[in-house]
Amino acid sequence: MKLHMFLHDELAATFRTGPDQLVTLDDIHRTPVLARLSGAWDETPDPVRLRNWLDACLPENGSLEPFQARAITLQLERGAPGTIHGPVDTLWGNTDAEYPGAVRFARDDEAHARRGRAKYARLSDATIGRRLHEAWEIANRIAKGPGRAHPQRRSSLSGARGKLGLTLGADGGWLAAEGAALNTWIAKREDNPKHEGEAGVESICQRTLSLLGIPAARTLARVFAGEQAVLSERSDRYVEAASGTVRPRHQEEFCQACGWPGLLKYDEFGDGGPQWEDAYAILARHAAEPEAEHAKLTRILAACWALGHNDLHRRNLGFTHNPPNEPFGMCIAPMYDTSSAIDLRTKGTLEMAVGIARQRTFHQIGPTQWIEHARRCGQDREVALEIVSRTLGELPDALAEARDRAREADENRMQRAVDRRVEAMLAYVAKRAHQWGVTLGRMRARGARGLAPQATNSEQAPTAAPGASGNAPQEPPGADDAAGEDGCERKS
Repeated sequence: MKLHMFLHDELAATFRTGPDQLVTLDDIHRTPVLARLSGAWDETPDPVRLRNWLDACLPENGSLEPFQARAITLQLERGAPGTIHGPVDTLWGNTDAEYPGAVRFARDDEAHARRGRAKYARLSDATIGRRLHEAWEIANRIAKGPGRAHPQRRSSLSGARGKLGLTLGADGGWLAAEGAALNTWIAKREDNPKHEGEAGVESICQRTLSLLGIPAARTLARVFAGEQAVLSERSDRYVEAASGTVRPRHQEEFCQACGWPGLLKYDEFGDGGPQWEDAYAILARHAAEPEAEHAKLTRILAACWALGHNDLHRRNLGFTHNPPNEPFGMCIAPMYDTSSAIDLRTKGTLEMAVGIARQRTFHQIGPTQWIEHARRCGQDREVALEIVSRTLGELPDALAEARDRAREADENRMQRAVDRRVEAMLAYVAKRAHQWGVTLGRMRARGARGLAPQATNSEQAPTAAPGASGNAPQEPPGADDAAGEDGCERKS
């Protein structure tokens, strides 16, 4: 049995099901559309990297099990053993699902089939609330089996939590895509008692990035029949100007583009996965404007570090490709799922998912680490320091404005928790900015690491903006030059 992969509705590759799950290399070499994919699909494809790439097309955790169960059922109906050897078998049995980016899969008997007429069905708040709860149960293996999969066409979305594909109607109501139609939003249930107000905080953090000029998915907090949800507009969809039709825009996750297993999305096991220098290298090879994308990535990392966002892992950063009617080019996908771990009941030291120059502990990241980050990634150190300084200076105002805008747009069951966490974030940002200015000033005064002895205006120590809570903290008593240069903050 064979599985055909289409990209922008053009045949891209053919796979065989079974233990080998091989790629038909002749199809790869003669298919120009594969030039629009990144590192995992080079001129000499590695079967392991391709398997990892295909794995990234499928959902995670318990959400994968209904996909596997459906594939086994279909195999048995066709007289096959009913065994899942890997992603090819699972994808073969789920060609009716909606996949990320511009990817579509088909079996031999449906290689040119369509999913029927594109249409959208109206959903009530009660239906959305129920489906959100079911998706959460399936992802957490509380409800098992294909019978609990949603009756609507399923969206194959990565992440630990169950998700729904939705579309925002012109009247503000929510719809579900059917047939050949594509959903344009992702909804997920947010009800973790340890993360009170998470939906509202995520919405505010996403708005904050947008106010900083960082592309970020439009994000809303909503309540559906008592279920708190956060909704994000999909960046792998766009509306065709001529027809008004929703079209897919191809997008790859960072891990996927490198051909690495999705299980290595965090840096919990040392350097067992791509590092930020690999993301800069991908942009250098494939972006239409590499320098602009490099600056954007540095700005993203600086903002996430300053906000205390500890979940910027290798599947939450993506690369978006131009549509097929435009010249080839890649850019960083709009940010998604940005939040803050400040003021949460977390245990241990707060750490980034993927560190800056291999340093993951937030309070131990400072100018020295950012200089090393620039060196590893082939960037100019002064440019990197200026981006971080500017981000720290602009962040308090952007965060305060995002909070004010969200109060009018969002629905939160725990608004007081949202307000408390944002106040803590404002104080944290002010602390980061103050410590950055003190440390960088000392380093420049000594000419450390070849830095210019005097800072330019853009490199002066950023101060807390009017939206910040309280005054910026003073330099810790007894802090010495070595501690400052390392970017270490003394714990109270």
